[in-house]
Parts: sequence; structure tokens; C-alpha cells
Amino acid sequence: MKMLRPDVFQRINRTQAPRRRGGASVAILALCGLGLLVLSRIDHPLVHKGRMAITELVAPALQAFAVPLRPVRALAERISQMSTTAEDVQRLVEENRRLRVWEARARELERRLADLGALARVVGEPNLKFITARVIADAVGPFARTVLINAGREHGIKPGYAVIGSDGFVGRVLEAGARAARVLLLTDINSRIPVLVGTHGLRAILVGSNAAEPRLEHLPERSRITAGDEVVTSGSGGLLPRGLRLGVVSSADRGDVRPHGRLDRLEHVSVLFFDTPATELAAETPQRAPVPDAAKKPAGR
Repeated sequence: MKMLRPDVFQRINRTQAPRRRGGASVAILALCGLGLLVLSRIDHPLVHKGRMAITELVAPALQAFAVPLRPVRALAERISQMSTTAEDVQRLVEENRRLRVWEARARELERRLADLGALARVVGEPNLKFITARVIADAVGPFARTVLINAGREHGIKPGYAVIGSDGFVGRVLEAGARAARVLLLTDINSRIPVLVGTHGLRAILVGSNAAEPRLEHLPERSRITAGDEVVTSGSGGLLPRGLRLGVVSSADRGDVRPHGRLDRLEHVSVLFFDTPATELAAETPQRAPVPDAAKKPAGR
């Protein structure tokens, strides 16, 4: 039987001692972590105080480390902006290419329309002049949705002229004085505007209801409209120019139309000089307030 020397036992003891000490340290750290977890779960004040103390100790160091990192962050932001700019440039180049194609098609269509108009001897549309005026007040009277503008007959304005805002059609001139005019908004209950709806050009009448959104009436039978369909003036009757943007259909079931213009925040509007026999007739015919139903009925005995 081979005998082990005493120095062998000493080497074994030296190698196993650190392992035992390391295992004890891990156990102590695990118990400390478990205790901190329990204290954190019960929301003990000691946890908050310890966290704040550690935060106060670490905050100066974090601020010191943040100073050298600022150029790195600025460089990273610059690289990100350059990447975004490159993508935007690429997108704009693609859009510009598509627009050039559509421009060529539009010019070809204009040429064909000009040829057809010359062949059919169609009277061309006059170039519309306009004047910009400022909205000075909300008018008070039998018409609920009207505004006053600081331009009148001295500036060439007549009743029946179309009034547009920055986003689209807002109404028409109802009455014109020497230096002021009253504009009937498209949401007024007395407003009736012939319109075209959607890409198929469905004819209808946009009727005001004193609400925020007018509604479509007299649509063709079995016609279908969808939310988002564009609504423009049809020019029927010759009172308004054709193609003025009014709004989009917001509810296909009710036929509500959301106007493009912010009628409650009008500051400046433009009045289009669109002279037709219809506008001349509107200028000669005085506007009257609608007679209530109660006034139409004869008084009872």
C-alpha cells in the first residue's frame, strides 16, 4: 500500500479552502439580494433611502462620463439626420420623376381639350380675378352662419360672388355694401350649393344645417358614396365656378361633408369675381330672410 506524504495533504487543503470561502460569499450575496428584494416588494423606507444615496453618489460620475460622450452623441445624431436626408432626397427624386410623367400627360390632355374645344367652338372659361379681404365680425341676423368682410361694392364685390379661404370654398357673398359685405357660409341652413361627388362626378346638392358639417341631398338613385370622396362645386346654374374644393365625405350613411376650410377660424378670405347672368340676377334680387312656418299659418279665431 502506497503511503501519502504530509505535503500532499497540505496541497489538498490549500486548493479546497478558497472554494469553500467562495461558496460562502455567493450564499451571503444571495441572501442579501433576497433581503433587498423582499424589502423592495414591501416598499420599505430603507430601500428608498439606499436608492437615493446610491443615486447621489453615482450622479456626479454619470455627469462626468456624459461630457466626453456629447460629441459622440452629436455625431450619431448627425449621421442619423444625414441618413434621413438621403432617404428624403431619394423619395423626392422618385416623386419628381412621377410628377414629370403626369405633367407630360396633363399637357397632352390640355392639347387635346384645346383641339376639341376649337372643333366644337366651346366658349372658354374667363380668367378669374379676386380680391382678398379680412373677416371683421360674425354677422347677426336671420342667417345664422354669416361673417362680415371689410370689402364691398367700392372694391367691385357683388352679391353671389364665391368666397374661398386658404383651404377651399367657404361661402358666397350675400349682401354687399359700400365698404363691407356679408358672406353666407356653406354651413348655413339657407345654403344650397350644386356639387360633384367622388371620382364619378355624382351630382348632388350640398345643404347647410347650421351644424359643423353640411349634408348631401338629391343624390342619384342607387348611387354609392364612400367616406373620403372629394366634393367640389359643379357650376350648375352658373352662380359659382366649377371645381372649387368644398370638403370630403365624412359619413357615407348620413351624407355628411367635412369642409376643408376652418369656418370657425376665418381671418382672411378671397372673393372671386365671377360675372355671369346668374350673378347679375342675384345682384339685382334682394335677399330675404326665410319666413317661419308659424308665420305662414293663418291665425286661429
